[in-house]
Amino acid sequence: MNRDKSIAGIAASLQPYLPKGTSDLIAAWIVDDGVRFTVSRPRLTKLGDFRAGTRSMPAAISVNGDLNPYGFLITTVHEFAHLACHGQYGRRVKPHGREWKRIYTEMLAPFIEKKVFPPEIEKALRAHVASPSASSCSCPVLNRALALYDDKDTLFLGDLSVGSTFLFRDEAFKSLEKKRTRYLCERLGDGRRYLISGRAQVDSADR
Repeated sequence: MNRDKSIAGIAASLQPYLPKGTSDLIAAWIVDDGVRFTVSRPRLTKLGDFRAGTRSMPAAISVNGDLNPYGFLITTVHEFAHLACHGQYGRRVKPHGREWKRIYTEMLAPFIEKKVFPPEIEKALRAHVASPSASSCSCPVLNRALALYDDKDTLFLGDLSVGSTFLFRDEAFKSLEKKRTRYLCERLGDGRRYLISGRAQVDSADR
């Protein structure tokens, strides 16, 4: 299969997850970088993931499939920035150091310039790229702007104060401590503890 056909096929499969007019570029990145790209089920601790390639396996990127199109695009660019950073610097630099921040900002720029994002998200995103953090879920302004475009009224774990109880996947938890983008939480049924993303969609136990 030639490059154009490969890009077209991948772009068609990604269209339901991405904003209009962006799937062709993402598909071209996937093909040209030879990366294994997976739309993942929702995960407790992360929105996306990058794994460097080995001699026998290509690099892999996964993005949670429950994100709205704008969140899916931002997370995808985030992970491809890791791929590009690894290609340039290997493991010599920090995962979210200045080198990655520069690449991430450069890769987001075309989408901002093309007005892919609604005004609320674009404004928050411009502030975000001025000093990008490890994840969009650790930027409360961008996080709330993205939430405006979720399918339903959304409550994120990060919206709750530490010590709150909440329902997640039909089970009761209590948040114990904030750790950067994730929260240490205890499952009330058995006392087991988990790190859960601040962007995890939850229901308040008080509702």
